[in-house]
Amino acid sequence: MSVLLSLHALAAVIWVGGLFFLVGILRPAASSVPLADRLPLLSTAMGRFFLWVWIAIIVLLVTGNTMIFMLGGMGSAPLYIHLMQLLGWAMFLLFGHMFFSPWRRVRVALSAGALADASRAMSQLRLFAAINLVLGLVVVVIATGGRYWLA
Repeated sequence: MSVLLSLHALAAVIWVGGLFFLVGILRPAASSVPLADRLPLLSTAMGRFFLWVWIAIIVLLVTGNTMIFMLGGMGSAPLYIHLMQLLGWAMFLLFGHMFFSPWRRVRVALSAGALADASRAMSQLRLFAAINLVLGLVVVVIATGGRYWLA
């Protein structure tokens, strides 16, 4: 159980920490870079980040559901586990949308040299990343304190 919990926490840190870095640090720092240089930089950074998020999602699903199964299933899971599961699925779905829609449009627009289109899609990515960051921070609060005030 301790190995599963550790892997679960590491995957969550990679995902939520990466969102914090993208939204709170990289994007604002890159705003002073000319658009023609900024968009490829952000696209490359997000491509690398998205690979790690896919890995994190797999680890989160496997470890989380294994731990739930080991504890007797969702029927015996406390409320905070249900909330983490609900918000986690919302994050997974939003990430899937980010990956398959606006990020795909960013890459297509950049390869065609359409900076305005890439910029619009990147703005959508930033909004969705910010929403996912808020959801992820709420999950972290629930994961660390939920057993004490939502049991």
